[in-house]
Amino acid sequence: MIKIKGKIINYDKSFNGEIQFNEKINKIKKLKKLDTEDLIVPGFIDLHCHGGNGYDTMDGWKSIKEMSNFHLRRGTTSILPTTWTSTLEHTLDALKDFKNFKNYNSNILGVHLEGPFINPNKLGAQPPLAIKPSIDFVKKVQEIAPIKVITLAPELQGMEHFIDYINKLGIKVQFGHSLADYECCSKFMKKYKIGFTHLYNAMSGNHHRIPGVLEAALELGDFAEIICDFNHVSEASIKIAKKCIKNLYAVTDSMGATGLDNGVYKFFGKNIKKNEKIAVVTDTNTLAGSIIDMYETFTNLINISFSLNDAIKMTSYNAAKYLERNDLGYIAEGKKSNILVLDKALKIKEIYLNGIKIDD
Repeated sequence: MIKIKGKIINYDKSFNGEIQFNEKINKIKKLKKLDTEDLIVPGFIDLHCHGGNGYDTMDGWKSIKEMSNFHLRRGTTSILPTTWTSTLEHTLDALKDFKNFKNYNSNILGVHLEGPFINPNKLGAQPPLAIKPSIDFVKKVQEIAPIKVITLAPELQGMEHFIDYINKLGIKVQFGHSLADYECCSKFMKKYKIGFTHLYNAMSGNHHRIPGVLEAALELGDFAEIICDFNHVSEASIKIAKKCIKNLYAVTDSMGATGLDNGVYKFFGKNIKKNEKIAVVTDTNTLAGSIIDMYETFTNLINISFSLNDAIKMTSYNAAKYLERNDLGYIAEGKKSNILVLDKALKIKEIYLNGIKIDD
C-alpha cells in the first residue's frame, strides 16, 4: 500500500489529505496541516494524440507503445493513440497488434480514428485519402482495436445511417475536418451526443452570416476538444469556448516531432517542419498537429489565468466524463490510482499509473 500526502486538487474542490492506494484508491484522510507543499492531481487524459518523440500511431505497435510511454512520462496517464486518414490496408497494418496494450501496465484506453470519413476539401495536413462512410472499414478496425472515438464530416452522403451505426456500437462521434452548415450539425445533435474535433480548426463557420460547425458547437455542444498551444487557437478563443461549452476538454493533437529537435521530419506522408513551438507542412503555413504534451497544455492554461481546478477539469475530468469513464479523472476512494504529484512550482515529481510509480 502506497501513501502520499499533499493538497489534493479535483475540478470541484481542494483539501489537504493523505491518500492510501494500490491499483485503486483505498482511503483518503483529510488533514488539518501538512508537512509538504506538494499538490496531488488526477493524471492527464489525452483523447487525440498522433505521436511523439519520433513515433507515430500509423507506424505500428512498437511506435504506438513508445509514443504512449513518452506521453506517460509527461503526466498523461490515459491516452487514445490517433490515426490519420489513410487506406484500410494501412490502418489495419498499423493497428494489427494494438491489443497488446492489455498485456502490461499501459495508459492506452483505445484508439481514435481521425478520418478517413472527412471532407476532402477540409483536410488540413491530412493525406488526400478521404472516403465516404464505410461500415466495413469500422468493422474490420474494431476487430483488432477498440475504437473509442471517430472524427467525421456529417455532410458526407450516407452519414445518417453511418452515425446511427457507430453510435449503437458505443463509439463517440466527433465532427471535424468538415464544411457542414449549422443546420446539418444541429439535425444530428438533436438525436445524438456529438463531440467536436480540435475546435475552431478544420471546420466551417466563424462567419456572422454563414454559421457552420463552429457555431453549432458553441451554441449547442456539450463536449468539444481544443488544442491549447496558442498556435491553433488564441487565448481569447479558448476562454470564449470555455464559456460556451460546459465540458470543453484539452487535447494535444501531438504529432511525431513532439520532443524532437527543430528540423524537417516525415509524418502524415508529408515533410513536416518543426520550429520551436510550431509544426507546419513544409513550404506552407498549414499546421501539422501540435508539438506539445498534456503537461505543457496544463501549464498553458494556468498561464492564462485558469484556476488549478479549471485546468484539471480541462486536462482530465471532462475527457473522462466524455468517455463515460467514471473511474478516471477524479481523486476519490474507489477510483483508479492514476495520480500526479506536483511541487509548489507545478513541476511533476511523481507519476502513478494504476497505482504503480512510473520511473523517469
